[in-house]
Amino acid sequence: MAEQNESELDIFGRKIFFLNPAYPVKKEIMSRLQAQEYEVYTIESYREAKPLLRKNPNSLLFVNIDAQLTHAAWFNYIRTYDRDDILATIKICVISERIKASDVAIFNKFVNMVSDVIEFNEGIEGVAKQIQKILDETNAKGKRQYVRANLTHDKDASLFWNHGSKMHQLKLLDLSSVGMAVKCPAVLENQIIAKNFLLQDVTMRLGPKQMVVEAVIYGIKSTPEGTLWILLLLPSTPPSIKEEIRTYVSKTIEEKMITSINGERKDDEDYALLNYYNLATKTKTKSKISPFASLPGSNF
Repeated sequence: MAEQNESELDIFGRKIFFLNPAYPVKKEIMSRLQAQEYEVYTIESYREAKPLLRKNPNSLLFVNIDAQLTHAAWFNYIRTYDRDDILATIKICVISERIKASDVAIFNKFVNMVSDVIEFNEGIEGVAKQIQKILDETNAKGKRQYVRANLTHDKDASLFWNHGSKMHQLKLLDLSSVGMAVKCPAVLENQIIAKNFLLQDVTMRLGPKQMVVEAVIYGIKSTPEGTLWILLLLPSTPPSIKEEIRTYVSKTIEEKMITSINGERKDDEDYALLNYYNLATKTKTKSKISPFASLPGSNF
């Protein structure tokens, strides 16, 4: 598959997947990236990775190779991405806390990765710096400033506004940490509510969480389904509320990502049986392999 249109990558950046992430990476690094508005996903099992990534070409994939498979099997697993036109567009990086120096050399030499193996020699902060460098070099952020979740069919997210003597429910359509799109109730469509109007005493419910916010109408759009308001949260919105919103957005987009492969066949290949690693340990060539090697154990 050809690389996405450059302008599309420039605007939207790349989805960032962490396969089988270690606890420190999940707690310290992934949460930090979400706070920086990167589009981050967790893939718990390698058996789900390929079906997901085929739906998301040109993504970044950080693989923790210290669990689920042996380092040799992980080597074989990653090498098989070159056999698939779509998976070959995935930019891969390996993370390991326990890898041997000899295996580091093998991965760096024979695997088509976006960087050398990331080790924990400088602790979790060192890992974070290396990951950030990769994100910058691959334009993972793009020009998009905030990650949004579509909530059109989400029954656990709602917005209520006390206006006058009544409480009105505003249907949440999408949400980010800085604002949202809502459907204006029909009863309010004929009232004089214009751009820059301040909505006070707004109650937002996201799952079990409930918070009170203020927002200004940034834009008004007429559609066949009714009037839409684009709302921006006030700059004075507490960081704790923005964090709650960001957490809900991340949870929502991740659940939808996993749902997208429901019913699809999981990866059932036995990567311990492939010969990529065995041949790599025996080869004496000093040149890096072609990223297009296609058959197990060949083209070294």
